[in-house]
Amino acid sequence: MKLLTSQKNSLFELIQEVDFFSHNQFELIEKDIMGVYDTHIEYKANKDFYFRFIDSNYANSLFVNHSPGDEQIMDSTSKISWNQALNIFENWLYYLQREVTSPNLWQQFKTEISEIKYINNFSNQKFSFSEYTEISEKIDILKNSLSSIPLILNQQNEIILRLDHLSETAKELGKFDWINLFVGTIISVVIQLNVTPENANAIWDLIKRVFNNYFLPK
Repeated sequence: MKLLTSQKNSLFELIQEVDFFSHNQFELIEKDIMGVYDTHIEYKANKDFYFRFIDSNYANSLFVNHSPGDEQIMDSTSKISWNQALNIFENWLYYLQREVTSPNLWQQFKTEISEIKYINNFSNQKFSFSEYTEISEKIDILKNSLSSIPLILNQQNEIILRLDHLSETAKELGKFDWINLFVGTIISVVIQLNVTPENANAIWDLIKRVFNNYFLPK
């Protein structure tokens, strides 16, 4: 669909009103393909993100499709007016802002766990009573030592809650499963709470000292 200059200006102004993006981050692409006009706006940093205008072949109406959508990768409309298309374009800018500012937690977790070298040549037998008692005592030491790291109070409280949960699960899980759960839990909570790299390193150093080469080499 070919847009009027005034319509393209309205899109330009909406980008400006959102006050997050710069116009330089987008490209307005207009192509005449054998008499069929294709107009879409592309996000330069990731060309999978776009907003396309499609002629409905009916007076005063059009279709649009775009990525990202509100709840899925791509969204599209039935016949709509130009004013409705502007509202959807404005919503699309917020969906785009949401996606480009969202951290990839799965990738962060994968990166973090690849950097943690831990010993896990244990069988999956359950901890004996004496082994569980030792694990429980070490977790108590960890909890009491967290105050030596300059964490925000809610970070410290949440880590303590997770450590309490880990202490409980050690009663039921096998050694292999529990160690994987322990490492995964600490990585997850560090990511979720946005703990600084310096404090994250301090947490791992503390764990290494407390567990004394039990499953994390010094």
